[in-house]
Amino acid sequence: MNILKHKKSALAAFVSSLMLTPSLQAATVYQADNGDYLAVYGEVGIGGHFGADFESGEFYKDQSYIDDSFATLGVKGRNGEILYRLELDYERENWKYGSGDMVLSIDKLYLGCEFNDHHYIEAGLTDTAFDDYDKYGDFTFDTTVETGEAGDQDATVKYEGRYGDIKVGASYSYDSKSSSGSPLGDVVNGYAGYFGKVFSIVVGLEGRGGSEGESKYGEQRLLGLGMRLAVTQDLTLGFNGFLEQEDIAQEKTTVDTSDPNNKVYRYNDYQTLDHEGALVSAKYNLTEQWQVVGSANYEAYENWDKDSEYWDGKDYSWGSSRTWGTLGVNYKPTSSSVLAIEGNVGEAAQDVYAYARVYF
Repeated sequence: MNILKHKKSALAAFVSSLMLTPSLQAATVYQADNGDYLAVYGEVGIGGHFGADFESGEFYKDQSYIDDSFATLGVKGRNGEILYRLELDYERENWKYGSGDMVLSIDKLYLGCEFNDHHYIEAGLTDTAFDDYDKYGDFTFDTTVETGEAGDQDATVKYEGRYGDIKVGASYSYDSKSSSGSPLGDVVNGYAGYFGKVFSIVVGLEGRGGSEGESKYGEQRLLGLGMRLAVTQDLTLGFNGFLEQEDIAQEKTTVDTSDPNNKVYRYNDYQTLDHEGALVSAKYNLTEQWQVVGSANYEAYENWDKDSEYWDGKDYSWGSSRTWGTLGVNYKPTSSSVLAIEGNVGEAAQDVYAYARVYF
């Protein structure tokens, strides 16, 4: 949910001034004896994608370097039984169909209530349930297999339950939208997982109602799986995978041309396309400050396949599926900062990803 354009510069200046204030390095603003508190948190990061491949469909523009600078400023707290959170993001819209501009937006705005040690519910602008764990088995930073779940949405109600090492979650989002603003319809999303100290596994499901002709996105069914295994104290292995059936409109009809820059279409002839992807990942702690991460990735989308009747007509260099590998090094100069660089081989969306982040 983007704020009004004429307010962006003022809010951006406000965020920048707060981030430069030394006192904000302390997260807790106040802590009351009854458990009420107010905390400030955030992140500042610079970096980007080197050797970006526009054909991959992951970037807004065909150029060799794509900036990925990012900043977050948020407040969260408790007032009696009510929990609350407001989070602002300042990020570059560098994804497919993005503007390429640095944009300030409200990323989260919700109220929650913790009924006891086992049950929690929140409502507002927040992430859907499975979004919390859609990359659970992936230890790399960027451009690995994406599940395509709904992410953050307005008008969302989310439940979480905790029972020892078992955790479950479910959410409902009304009138959802894609990152480009296209209607998706209502989205139901959930997960269930076991989170042990040595082994953990989480399964996620998502279903959406579709846009009923307003956009190319029809109904969708998604199954996701993530796992982690602590082989030793320093070596952890992971797995992520998804299967998706997505109804995509094959035709569109122009219904309003009164605004040449914003034509209105009616989408129809929705057909079900199959998508799948998986990765195996690993991380190894060399020291407390140095860490090596890696992954091997595979994904296939039916619209890539020339032999499918739903091929989108583009001649992709990788064919109907693509595979690639990622190897990276993370350096943590302090407990709240990280420098990361990752190189890719194979049919990846980029050659190198590099980033520096400071959290507070």
